[in-house]
Amino acid sequence: MFAASLRRGAPIARAGVSSSGSATPRVTLATTAIARSTHWRGISTLDRYERYDRSRESTPGAFALGVTALLVGGVAAFDAVFGPATHGRESWKEWMTIRRAHYERELARLNVYAREGFTKEYKQDVFFAYERRLRTFAPPEKVFDYFASVRKNGSTYMTLSDLVRSLLPLHPAVGSRDTRAGKLHGETDGMEERGKKVSREVITSDLFRLFDTDGNGIFDFAEYLFFNTLLNTDRQSSLSVFQKYDADGSGELDVDEFTMMMKEMRTQVKHATGLRTGLDTGMSNVDNIADGLLDYLFGPNRNKKLTLKQFQAFLRTLRNEMDALEFAHYDVNKDGLITMRDFGYSLVSGCKVDHLQRFMDEVKRLPGYESKVRINRAEFLAFARISKHGDGSFQREIKSISDSGEVITRQKFKDIARRTAGVKLSDDIVHVIFHVFDVDNDDSLSYDEFFNAIKKWT
Repeated sequence: MFAASLRRGAPIARAGVSSSGSATPRVTLATTAIARSTHWRGISTLDRYERYDRSRESTPGAFALGVTALLVGGVAAFDAVFGPATHGRESWKEWMTIRRAHYERELARLNVYAREGFTKEYKQDVFFAYERRLRTFAPPEKVFDYFASVRKNGSTYMTLSDLVRSLLPLHPAVGSRDTRAGKLHGETDGMEERGKKVSREVITSDLFRLFDTDGNGIFDFAEYLFFNTLLNTDRQSSLSVFQKYDADGSGELDVDEFTMMMKEMRTQVKHATGLRTGLDTGMSNVDNIADGLLDYLFGPNRNKKLTLKQFQAFLRTLRNEMDALEFAHYDVNKDGLITMRDFGYSLVSGCKVDHLQRFMDEVKRLPGYESKVRINRAEFLAFARISKHGDGSFQREIKSISDSGEVITRQKFKDIARRTAGVKLSDDIVHVIFHVFDVDNDDSLSYDEFFNAIKKWT
C-alpha cells in the first residue's frame, strides 16, 4: 500500500515514471492527505498522544535550540534599547570592550542604588528622559496637560515657565533640587511625594510679555500650539506656505491669511484636537490665535500687513529668545556663567531619544561647580547661533569634510567656525563638544556624531 510504503520510508518513484519504466500515479497534496488519514485511521486518541509525546522526547535538541534562540534574541533586543550607542565600523573586539565597560558601569550604579536608594541625580535623569520622550512621541494635548500648572474656571492653562519648559528640553541645572518639570497624571498641587519635586523655577521674558495683552500671565492650549508650530517648522516649509497664502504676490499677508497659514503649518507639525487625554482646554477651536499675538503682529486694529521679511525676523527673534531662556535656566547664580556639565546638558537635550542615555553618561563625567571653568553667556549664544541658526554654512562645511573622509580635529573645528560664521569658540566649549560626541574616542568628530545629535532651530 502507498501509505505503508511512506511509513516504512520506501523510496518514492519520480512522478509519472516507475523504476521499471511503467507509469505511476502522480504524488499530489490529495494523495498525501489520503496517506496521512490512512496512517491515523484505526488508532485511538490515547495512542496518538503517546506517539506525539515520544516524538517530542526524541528531539530534545529542538527545544533547547528554541530556548537558546529566545535568550539570544532577548539579550540582543535589550542591548539595542539599553546598551551604548554603536559605531558602524567598530570591530568585534571594540564592540565587546564598549559593552563591557558600559554594563560594568551600569551594574556599579545599580549596586549604589541598592545600598543607598535612588539619588536625586538619578531621578532627574529618569524624568528628563521621560519628558524628552513625551515631547517627541506624545500628542500635543498630553504634553500640555503634563506641563500646565494652572486650573482656572474649569480649564487648564500654562504659566510662561510652563510654556518654556514644554517647548525646551531642560535638564535640572547642577545643584538644583528639582527633579522634574511637570506633573504626572492624577497629581495635584500639594500631592507630590517626597523626592519628586516639580520645578518651581520662575522664567521671565520681555518678548513673551508683549503677547500677554490682558496681563494675566497665562497661556492657553491654542497659544501653546502656536509657539510649538513656529519652533518646529523649518525655514523652507514656512517660506513655501507663506508664498502659498500670498495670493496677490505682494509679499504680505493680512490677519485672515496669516490665520489660515498658521492652521496649515500646525497640521504639518502635529495634529491636535484639544480633546485627547481628557484635557479640558476651555475652547472649541484649537486654531484660534490669541489676541495678544495678533496685536503684536498686526496692530490693535488688525489693519497692518505682515511681510515675509517681518515674519522671518519674528521667527529669529523667537528662537534667539528661547536660546537666552535656556542659558538663564542653567545660570542658577545669575552671574552670566554656567558649568561645563550644564553646557553638556544643553548640547544633548535635543539628541535622538535612543541615544540620549549614552550621551548623558558622558555629560555626567564633566565637572560641575567643583571646577572653576565656566561657559559665559556670549560663548553659549555664539555657539547656538552656528549650531542651531544661521544659513547652515558651518554645518555644510563640517558635513562636506566629514563625507570626504578627512579628520575633523579640535583645531579644525574651531577654524571652520571662525571662517564660516565669524565665531571664535573657546577651548572649553570645544572640549565639552568632543568629550560628549566623540563616540569612538579617536579625538576627531564626524557630522553624524555631532549634528545629528544636537537640537536645531530649523
